[in-house]
Amino acid sequence: MPKIALPNQKAMHASTRTTARRYLAVLSLAVCLVIVSIFGGFHYRTDHLIREQFLRQARAFFQEIVLTRQWVSDHGGVYVPLREGMQANPYLAKIPGLKVVIKDEAGEPYTLKNPALVTREISELGLKERLFTFHITSLKPVNPANRPDSFEQDALAAFEAGNAEVFRFEETGNSTVMRYMAPLITQKSCLGCHASQGYKEGDVRGGISVAIPAKEIFDQLRLERTYQWFSMAGIIALIIALMFLIAHYFVKDLKKAEQQLRNMATTDFLTGLLNRREGLRRFKEEISKGLRSNQPLSVIILDVDYFKKINDDLGHLVGDWVLIDLANTLVALLRNYDIVCRYGGEEFLLILPATVLEQALDTADRLRQRVAKQAIALQDGRTVPVTISLGVAQLRAHESLDGFISRADTALYLAKENGRNQVRAAQEKSDGGGSPR
Repeated sequence: MPKIALPNQKAMHASTRTTARRYLAVLSLAVCLVIVSIFGGFHYRTDHLIREQFLRQARAFFQEIVLTRQWVSDHGGVYVPLREGMQANPYLAKIPGLKVVIKDEAGEPYTLKNPALVTREISELGLKERLFTFHITSLKPVNPANRPDSFEQDALAAFEAGNAEVFRFEETGNSTVMRYMAPLITQKSCLGCHASQGYKEGDVRGGISVAIPAKEIFDQLRLERTYQWFSMAGIIALIIALMFLIAHYFVKDLKKAEQQLRNMATTDFLTGLLNRREGLRRFKEEISKGLRSNQPLSVIILDVDYFKKINDDLGHLVGDWVLIDLANTLVALLRNYDIVCRYGGEEFLLILPATVLEQALDTADRLRQRVAKQAIALQDGRTVPVTISLGVAQLRAHESLDGFISRADTALYLAKENGRNQVRAAQEKSDGGGSPR
């Protein structure tokens, strides 16, 4: 069968690919944004929860030390054995009426530990175990060791402004520390040591800062985040690869569907030839090409003789089989660049590029003889003799499509009028008329 070149087929497929790629790019971007949003939200939530956990832990430590200080303060301090190498707190000795060192019945000395000193020693134990550190401080410290650092100064100023707590994460060198500080409110039991500084009950006389090492946790968090980002990249790559694979098969199937639709729109469903509309479109192209290049162009219109009688006597199924067999014969005998279309019910249009009238007449007669010699065999063993009549015309300068077809159709009419099963050439001037059916 002559190869049917569909119009703008490459452009149509290119447009399909471009559209598919555009939608795929938009879908890929949307998927990436969704996945990045999910992972980003998860990382933000995880980071927030970890920081919130550090804050709760710092608050708990602060409350524990405050309760411990409160207990020590409520009992006027705690006396502990004054062991070798231990010194009494010199700042307590300056407070009138306060017994800093006492002895038991056996003469063993005991030294007074006030809340601030208890806090410092608990902090030293926490530092030794690498758990936490406490630091009690104020803007007017009795002990110079209790002077505030920059974070504590900011926190004390914030307490003066009414803030209930201050916290932040600090990075120094390779260390990450969670800093927390809350105020100490002067209570009645505190006035024994701090009344001389001008504090009254209910005043903010300082605060306790808590430092919790956070480097290990944040290092693990960064490592986990790295793994998760790699996982996210892998998931995105996998999803995009799957989408590209699906899109590949989708475009492939879409091309097949487009081809099928195109074939349905341009092909005769019974014979597989071009239909009338597509045949005429191709005919116009060949006329333009022939006139432009000054190349000859001929056309053959053929009609099955007594086709109505075949349908009436043998049935339409036999008539269909006659048309199919005739279409196969035409395709087999014509050149691969000739154009064949089903022009009407039992009419066929043959377009012969680069062919003069004499060559077209010779081709038409070969077709006529071939069809006349081969009877069509039916499934029940019977044969159906078939003949055809053909009209031939060659394109004239500046001739229109309608005029060209009209001359060939007139020639076909003459072939039928003069006994059928014959070939007639178009005259120089069409004399009108129509072909009997």
